[in-house]
Amino acid sequence: MRRGSPSPSFNPYVHGARGLFAAMVFVFHIANSGLPTFAWARAKAVTDSLASLQFGVELFFGISGFVIVGAIRRTPSARAFLWDRATRIYPVLWVSLAAISIAALALGRWRPPPGQWLLNFVAPPPFIHIGQINPAAWSLGYELTFYALAGAAWWLRPRLPGVWLILAGVAGAALIACFPRAILIPAGVLIAMGIGTRAPWHRLSAAPGLLLLGFLALWRGVDMASGGVQTAGPQVLPLAGWLPLVPAMLVAGLVGALALNGIAGGRGLLSRLLATAPLQWLGSVSYSFYLWHPVVMATVKAVMERTGAPGALGAWSQVAFGAISLPPALIAAHLSQQWLELALTRWLRRRGPREDRGLPPVTAQADEGARL
Repeated sequence: MRRGSPSPSFNPYVHGARGLFAAMVFVFHIANSGLPTFAWARAKAVTDSLASLQFGVELFFGISGFVIVGAIRRTPSARAFLWDRATRIYPVLWVSLAAISIAALALGRWRPPPGQWLLNFVAPPPFIHIGQINPAAWSLGYELTFYALAGAAWWLRPRLPGVWLILAGVAGAALIACFPRAILIPAGVLIAMGIGTRAPWHRLSAAPGLLLLGFLALWRGVDMASGGVQTAGPQVLPLAGWLPLVPAMLVAGLVGALALNGIAGGRGLLSRLLATAPLQWLGSVSYSFYLWHPVVMATVKAVMERTGAPGALGAWSQVAFGAISLPPALIAAHLSQQWLELALTRWLRRRGPREDRGLPPVTAQADEGARL
């Protein structure tokens, strides 16, 4: 692929970014574990920087917007598109939820009421609040909601040719206003459509690494000012408290969009890093890693606390926690990607809508020659 010409099907820089953003969330969970750490790591500047790594999820949402365009282009109907997305999301989610549920029953740990337990397997929209069995799975409700919106817009396009785009735009804007963590999804869509190659966006995206840091800092500022960006919508905050946040959200979203645009175009030193073999591999397993690493980390932390390891390790506890958790999390992610994301997903797609070609997920492309 030529630099500066992002492809919505397989893009090695976007693929590597999956791995980077997954690693960011992993490091955030180490820092947020509550285990002892060094005094310098408790300084406000350090804790704010580490807290901003949770917003790797927002950047993942931007990639989801990028992927929506590629998925629509490679599937011949709205029905096939929705089947493509469902077979991408649900297999890993369902197996992870089943594993956690079995462990919770065996250990007598918390589990939600039966109705909420079943809803976990659906990954409902963000306006339906449930107790999450897998703490990372909340983001899938966001993704599936926007996939459903994209599928509905595609279905409406030939039926309401003069209105469908307006309806989709209004619905999407309302969802983002209420759930601002999805702010980068439309940015990913526009980048995949080639808007980012035009002036001045191309020129402003020359340094995606710096822009990425800028987005994390700005979005952390919004997070602190709003009392939590997860609930920074007009349905939660009073209007007088929400409206002043909107300009800051838009500026942060623009900076994040420019960072993603630079990444998609293969620009800057960051893109060279993203194209390296380790991040390409981590990009391939990123979805499975994202869902399985909290399970592994919860297990490791429980064992550490039962054995009194934090007391013995002291300030090194978080370092040990990350070092012990990473290998099994990567192994689980690799096995999940091979058995669920590749084998099971492809099997399901071949038995879905007749017009579906049974293609593997885009994350498999790095392993299969990036032929799409």
